[in-house]
Amino acid sequence: MIWFDMAVSPKFSWPNTQVEIPFEGYRVVLQPRRKVEENPAERASTVSVIDLGGISFELGGTVASRFLSRIAWSMRGGVEELFVAGSNNPERPGWLGQGTYARSGWAQVDPWVHLYLPSTLDDDADLALGLFREGMSVNSSPFAFLSYFKILNIKHGGGSAQKNWINQNLQHLWYSPAVDRLNELNGTVSDIGKYLYEEGRCAVAHAHGNPIVNPDNYADKRRMESDLPLMKELAALFIERELGVLSESSYWDSLRNNRNLNSSDILTKTESGSGRIVYKCEH
Repeated sequence: MIWFDMAVSPKFSWPNTQVEIPFEGYRVVLQPRRKVEENPAERASTVSVIDLGGISFELGGTVASRFLSRIAWSMRGGVEELFVAGSNNPERPGWLGQGTYARSGWAQVDPWVHLYLPSTLDDDADLALGLFREGMSVNSSPFAFLSYFKILNIKHGGGSAQKNWINQNLQHLWYSPAVDRLNELNGTVSDIGKYLYEEGRCAVAHAHGNPIVNPDNYADKRRMESDLPLMKELAALFIERELGVLSESSYWDSLRNNRNLNSSDILTKTESGSGRIVYKCEH
C-alpha cells in the first residue's frame, strides 16, 4: 500500500477541507468529516501518510501517531483513533466511512493560516508528547491522570524525586482550573506532591493496599476528576521546562520577545495552482 489511513475523532477544531502538511520527510494529509457526492455515506475525519515506495501499517501508524501527538500538543486537545486502513490510489488518500464511530463535537473550520507543529529535541520529548496526547484522549479520568503523571517519570525514576519536582514547581502554575484546585487542596493537604503521588499515581496504578482508586466508587471518581486539571498542567509545565517543548502560546510569546526560536516549527498555509492547500515552512 502507498497510503496509511487513520479515521480519527479530534477534540479540537479540524480543517473543513483537505490539507497537506510536511512531517518528518513524509506528506501527511488531513481530511474533514463530510459526505461525498459519489456516495451519500458520511466520511470520517482522517489523517493519512503517503509513501509512493510503499508503507507498512507499523511505519505509517507510527508516523501518524507522532504527528497527532504534535498537533494535539499544539492545539491542547486530544484525538481519538478510531480505525486504520490502507489504500493505493496515487491521486488521493483513502476515504474511510464514519459509520457508528464517535464524532467530534468540535467545529470544522477554515484551514489555519499558521500551524505550530513543534519539532522535539530527543526521544524523551517524543515520549512525553505521546503520553500527553494519551492523557487528553482517553475516556477515563484515572487513566488520564496516570498518563500525565508518567511524564514526570521520564526524568525522575523515584517517587521522592517526582514529589519534590511537583512541590518545587507549583508556583509556576497559572491556568485557572489548575490553580483553583491547588487552592482547594492547600486548605487540607500539607504536601501536594505527596498527595498527587500517593493518592493519585499509586492509587490508580495499584489494586493492593491503601489508598486505591475504585472505579465503582463515585467519590474516587469525583476526586480524580477534580485533580485532573492540576496534574495535566503540571505535566505540560514539565514538558516545557524540563524537555524544552514550548506550548503554542509560549512559542508566540517568545517570538514577540525576539527570542531565538526554531522557525521550522511554524508552517504557513499556501494554495497551489490546482487549488490544493499545502503547508510550508516559511524559512
